[in-house]
Amino acid sequence: MKFLISIVLLFFNISYGMLLIKPEDAIKEQFPDSKIVKKNILLTKKQVSQIQKLSKSRLNSSIITVYFIKKDGKNVGYGIINTHKVRTKKETVLFILSPDCKIQDIEIIAFYEPPEYMPDKRWLKVFKGKDSSNQLRLKRDIPNITGATLSSKAITTATRQTVYICETVLKGKK
Repeated sequence: MKFLISIVLLFFNISYGMLLIKPEDAIKEQFPDSKIVKKNILLTKKQVSQIQKLSKSRLNSSIITVYFIKKDGKNVGYGIINTHKVRTKKETVLFILSPDCKIQDIEIIAFYEPPEYMPDKRWLKVFKGKDSSNQLRLKRDIPNITGATLSSKAITTATRQTVYICETVLKGKK
């Protein structure tokens, strides 16, 4: 019986989950001549506490994946991965930040909710240039997405966390 159900699901492709783009490919699109160094960083309890306090949200993990983007030996930015739950399933987002921790781009790497809940590129551009000096509050500073409120809330929260991760842990690191 399980085999039959698996065949039916495979045939009708009922699963929503999809990997949209590899983080390295997304970074290469913006920084074609750059060198990318991937590192997993374990946050200290103090860093986790500080980031959670500043972002007013709970981190899902104390391990973060960071891409250091270098060109001609200089740090030109960071790529930070944030995986979180939207409604019942996960979403993975790549945040590309400048060396001074301003959002340059947001790329949804994987989205496992129904596709109609996925924010579009135009809405994601609202975050460009934002940093910790911006409040980043949904429905106040950031417009909501009608019909995808949970998605917009999840990305807004993840953006706040990412900016504070950058400022707390990475700013000034080479």
